Amino acid sequence: MDSELLGRISQSASRPIRTASAPSGSAASDVSFASVLQQTVSQQSTPSLHFSAHAQLRMSTRGLTLTSADKTRIGQAVGAAATKGAKDAYICYGDMGFVVNVPNRTVITAMTHTDQTVVTNVDSVVVVPRPDQTGGRAAGTD
Repeated sequence: MDSELLGRISQSASRPIRTASAPSGSAASDVSFASVLQQTVSQQSTPSLHFSAHAQLRMSTRGLTLTSADKTRIGQAVGAAATKGAKDAYICYGDMGFVVNVPNRTVITAMTHTDQTVVTNVDSVVVVPRPDQTGGRAAGTD
């Protein structure tokens, strides 16, 4: 992009824009382009991870629980697999494993490594260390 175009964009970023999503019968609210852009980027940078009904059932029957931080780490691993072109990945997280459909960001099933030692129909494996199992820090951060 040339510098003139970037200059025009940055000047426009602080000007209010009219939103089309205001309720009918009321005036549209003024929102800056920068705030709309920031909100959109933040929503896209942290896409949600979905758990199928089957995965939820397996987690429940196998006593597997995840905190929101755990789900975030697994979601980041799915994102990393997506950048490498993975379609179906096995996410190894501590003593748990998750088969994930990467393009849909959907956990298909969940298991512990003692339940299953063979996993088929995956094209990628991502190993995600759990902070509580690595002395409170991620592996490779020495």
